[in-house]
Amino acid sequence: MHLSDVARRAGVSLTTASHSFSGRRPVSAGSKRRVWAAALELGFTAPSARRAVAVLVRPPEAMSAWASGTTSFADMTGAICTAALSRGYSVMTAHDLDEVRGAVPRLDGCILLWPNSHDASLKQVLASDTPVVSYDPDPDAAEFRYWVGADYRESIRELIGHLTRGGRRRIAAVLGQTDNAYRRAIIAAYRAAVAQSGQGPLLRVVDTDTGQQGAQHHVTSLLRSPRPPDALITSSSVFARGALDAAARAGLSVPGELAIATATDGPLAEFAPTPVTGLRIDTHTSAARLMDLLEARLRRAPEPEETARIPLILVRRHSTDNHREPYAEQPPSQGV
Repeated sequence: MHLSDVARRAGVSLTTASHSFSGRRPVSAGSKRRVWAAALELGFTAPSARRAVAVLVRPPEAMSAWASGTTSFADMTGAICTAALSRGYSVMTAHDLDEVRGAVPRLDGCILLWPNSHDASLKQVLASDTPVVSYDPDPDAAEFRYWVGADYRESIRELIGHLTRGGRRRIAAVLGQTDNAYRRAIIAAYRAAVAQSGQGPLLRVVDTDTGQQGAQHHVTSLLRSPRPPDALITSSSVFARGALDAAARAGLSVPGELAIATATDGPLAEFAPTPVTGLRIDTHTSAARLMDLLEARLRRAPEPEETARIPLILVRRHSTDNHREPYAEQPPSQGV
């Protein structure tokens, strides 16, 4: 692919295309955007432009979760951006490739965070022939193996084991509705673990947009049922706070009558009125492994034989106090 092809696609002269990348002479914003967009569409890499990666934050609840006070998406996004900057790349964050198109002079690769089922952006990036890796897989794109992810199944199994060792025998799960690998893995691990203990599944799905209040509503319904749960696992710390509110309104003590844990740790869980047990992402290791994988793709290394699954860190707090299982030393919060 040559610069002349880019100029032809953008509908500008070869000189204008060249100056769009070099910056030696002024080029109108509109012309520059058309040139950069054409370069991305054609897979042209300008040698004079700084190396760049795009970080695409995919789950629709990432922004509403930030507004609600949870930091799990932000922590991982920040770690990825810092890891890329430390290796000499400029970084642009966006929701999808359309936001990137024409906004940067050069795009070496993309990193997708938490792709959705049949993720449109993953398909779009693959069609553009831009090297791409993801944190967690698209659960319906088995042929795409360039991903690093959390070992949700083993981590959820460990969390449920912590609850059952504390004498909990009726464990419910409260989840958001976004269909992705994270949610599917939690459901699969939860179903397998409770089936092993002879319990039937108690699953409730919360509209993510309803946040803490939506979780409170569903947990209140569970607690009013003829056989209420004695423990809850939530898919987010926002839902965990809603579960605490529901327990307080029902007059139940936490953890005495109801244990509560979340699959995504963060300040909302750590600094809750009753601190909530959670699973924490090892953001440093995850970001480093993702950048290693992306740079291997840029070198055109062979497809990895195995995908990297990184265990989550179980941080035990008062919401699941278990006198039968002594506390190990807890890792410090990653928040500042």
